[in-house]
Amino acid sequence: MKRIIITLTLVFTLAATYSFATDVKVSSTIMQSFKARFADAENVTWSVTNGFYVAEFTSEDKKQYAYFNPAGDLTVIAEPLTVNQLSKKQQANLHKNYGSYTVVDVYKLTDNDDVKYFAVVEDSSKKIILKTSSSSWDVLQSSNK
Repeated sequence: MKRIIITLTLVFTLAATYSFATDVKVSSTIMQSFKARFADAENVTWSVTNGFYVAEFTSEDKKQYAYFNPAGDLTVIAEPLTVNQLSKKQQANLHKNYGSYTVVDVYKLTDNDDVKYFAVVEDSSKKIILKTSSSSWDVLQSSNK
């Protein structure tokens, strides 16, 4: 349950407007954990969101976000994607069921080797956050604009 809450928090944070990083003090434990996992990271900026330390960086020309808890444990890696980077089945299912919506954001979230994909779609009156780990999309949250 805790894992679901953390994942939901991260998805909502990614789907919202980012706060700009200020002078965030990152503990040496978090820095060591980050450097051990992402040795080739470039253009690293740090922020704090919902109690998590977030490293925004590029690695192999891909933008990524790494979320660390205060103890220095990596909880989730988020990578923004385009619709074309989804599998053909995920794309087809998204188009079939949500073709009348505009895709606003797509993310790949990895935690403990478990990969999930999230899409934020909207039309003039509704915003929907979708989730999949296979090819069919499930509604995670739906709200009126």
